[in-house]
Amino acid sequence: MPRSQRWMVIKHSLDRARAFPSQQSRPLEVPARHGHKARSTQVQLAFGHMTLLPPRNEPQASNEPLTVWVIRVWEELAPEDEKPLEWVLLTSVPTTTLEQAWERVDWYRHRWLVEEYHQCLKSGCRIEERQLQTVDALMRLLGVLSPLAVRLLQVRAYAREEPQRPASEVIEPLMLAVLAQRSAHLPATMTLGTFWVEVARLGGSSFAPS
Repeated sequence: MPRSQRWMVIKHSLDRARAFPSQQSRPLEVPARHGHKARSTQVQLAFGHMTLLPPRNEPQASNEPLTVWVIRVWEELAPEDEKPLEWVLLTSVPTTTLEQAWERVDWYRHRWLVEEYHQCLKSGCRIEERQLQTVDALMRLLGVLSPLAVRLLQVRAYAREEPQRPASEVIEPLMLAVLAQRSAHLPATMTLGTFWVEVARLGGSSFAPS
């Protein structure tokens, strides 16, 4: 299918989704990311189903139309310096009730954490700098770095929630001692906030606290 034709199909589907009337509203917490502050907002939800026709002139494509459920979440009022939030989600999972629709939205909200996890692997753990040449080597490295990336995200969450809490109450003694040796702080006096600042300095500005 030519690019212009694909765009017309996408636009038509978006127009249909945006024509769904609001069925319910709910508060939503938008986390801080990419220079934008965390904020609270109110979003509208609408959902329905569509039938997508198979692409023409695609030998490997199925000949059967595909039924998908479409969930649209949007923000009617946003701060002046923010672009109004809008998600248009397509799923093959049957979605026939409001409870199911909000559940699909909750699934999608995990995207933020997943993106931060991959950013942690890339920036905090510098996985791309390893220049591995085989899948087996990459899988072994991920076996080591994945728990580390999760731990870094946990520590960042602690530092955001309780920056003045003593780091020794949360951080493993060995990890605390190693970081203290690389900084001007003492393990006994380091807070979660200062601990995370030092971690961010080692991991690059893109993983700095916010």
